[in-house]
Amino acid sequence: MIAFSNHTEYITISASTDSLRTIREFISSQIEGCGFTEFEENGIVLAVDEACANLIAHAFAHDASQSIEILVAIDDRDVRIEISDTARPFDPGTIEHPNMDDYFRERRVGGLGISLMRRVMDDVVYKPATQGQPRNTLVLTKRLAG
Repeated sequence: MIAFSNHTEYITISASTDSLRTIREFISSQIEGCGFTEFEENGIVLAVDEACANLIAHAFAHDASQSIEILVAIDDRDVRIEISDTARPFDPGTIEHPNMDDYFRERRVGGLGISLMRRVMDDVVYKPATQGQPRNTLVLTKRLAG
């Protein structure tokens, strides 16, 4: 495992599905070598991808003139990924876990992204924009082993 001393990187991307590949590559490159298994790394990348895809589709309605900021902060304890935007606030914590029996019986499509984020990450915290903080921020945290 690489020893990180408060390593922080960020990018700003367009709210376009064309940006999702860049996001996945950025997250993957940042968490590589942190000691996660390949399965855990893929889960983290997928959780961030889902969060950003939801923002792009639902909050920004594919308006590529809007932007999403992503910060990755790594220290000896955890990896913290902050996804921030200026869209209308939406707290993913208000969404209940889907009943998977109903989901499959009704042949639903989509709607599992928030549940996936909660299952993959150790903490999922939403901070809506305030007067002192003009951007909504979703904080996804994954603790490092050992």
